[in-house]
Amino acid sequence: MPKSIIFIVWMFGWIMSVHAQNESPIVVMAAQGKISYQAPGYSSKTISVGALFKSEGTLKLKANSNITLFANGQFQTIQGPKTSALKNVFMDQGGLTKLNFERGFTNYVIGALDLAANAQDPKDAWGTITSKKGAGDGWGTITSKKGAGDGWGTITSKKGAGDGWGTITSKKGAGDGWGGKGKTINSIAPFGKIRPGSKLFQWSKPEGAQNYQLEIKNSKGDVIQKMTTQDTFLTLNLDPAQFKEGQQYVWQVSSGELKSNPLALEIGTSQSLSSALQKAEMAESYAKNTATIQGLMRGVALEQGEWFGDAAQVYRDLQKSEPNNLLIKLMHAAFWMRNGPKPMAEQAFNMK
Repeated sequence: MPKSIIFIVWMFGWIMSVHAQNESPIVVMAAQGKISYQAPGYSSKTISVGALFKSEGTLKLKANSNITLFANGQFQTIQGPKTSALKNVFMDQGGLTKLNFERGFTNYVIGALDLAANAQDPKDAWGTITSKKGAGDGWGTITSKKGAGDGWGTITSKKGAGDGWGTITSKKGAGDGWGGKGKTINSIAPFGKIRPGSKLFQWSKPEGAQNYQLEIKNSKGDVIQKMTTQDTFLTLNLDPAQFKEGQQYVWQVSSGELKSNPLALEIGTSQSLSSALQKAEMAESYAKNTATIQGLMRGVALEQGEWFGDAAQVYRDLQKSEPNNLLIKLMHAAFWMRNGPKPMAEQAFNMK
């Protein structure tokens, strides 16, 4: 895989300029029917999911049309026929905000849009995302508090806070160990909380490797399972009799003198998985939203609960059902930017 990763984000509508420091962007989460947008010096008759609006604009919806907007932890759905000034859709709350799931969800949405905003930065190792519309498409003024275009937004990781995760991380941005190039093996998945049973272990292919040995160790450092394969993946049955709930394990792959980065697993409980999902499903806005938005909310809730494999599966399923939804693509890619080797973000974005 080349080190210079090129993404082309095909924007299906103009995206208005937004000032992130002074104004939170209004994000189009869902749109159906004939909808037009007008703002001083600008108008558009094509609205697509993932577009950004400024509050000075006005939306006009024909009959049988609807649009769902999201800003500052609030969802608002407008049904046509109707003409709405956006400044009246998201009223000023006088500095009062709810500390709810939707507030955290905002950070993940903005983190995903951040990929398009700052991807040109060479320090990012994300590569280059270019907009079909070029400059002035509304992405350039959305910046991340964690740097340039890394897909974080204002999201903070639970790792590294004395919980045993901090020293077990993936080697992000190395650019080698992919497609048979380089001298590094990158562990990919699984990591975080998982349930026992059949699990697919995956890693990248370095140059010249012929055989791989996968080892799983318990918290004491004892090897409890060891397997050899010629592939860059291996399916193992994690027997509940051997892999205990609440316990952490570490897996690593070697090939000759090469060793991958170790990844940590924790056998989570069914109750923990349900609790993570309930944070999204019990949110005030969940039942009012479309199935797609509900899926994105579940993906974020699972990631927050460190059920990373389940979160990735939610994004995969969403993208398969809506392959042209730009917001899903970016949120799926941003997930891997945060949690795994960056080449996985390219694969996620381009997944068919």
